[in-house]
Amino acid sequence: MLRSHFLNMVIFSVLVSIFFAFLTQNDRRERLKVMAILFLSMVVLSLLIAYAMYPFPLNTAR
Repeated sequence: MLRSHFLNMVIFSVLVSIFFAFLTQNDRRERLKVMAILFLSMVVLSLLIAYAMYPFPLNTAR
């Protein structure tokens, strides 16, 4: 099953945010808050880094 890089990143972000929310929080409301913050920060920061790297192409020709 081939997925896009973006979908893989979103799935990874969801899983990691759920794991850390359950690891660090006991209250349901706080878990949801931590999950949302972690998920959004991982996805948004990844897209910002990708956008910043876009002007610098990978030089594979030698």
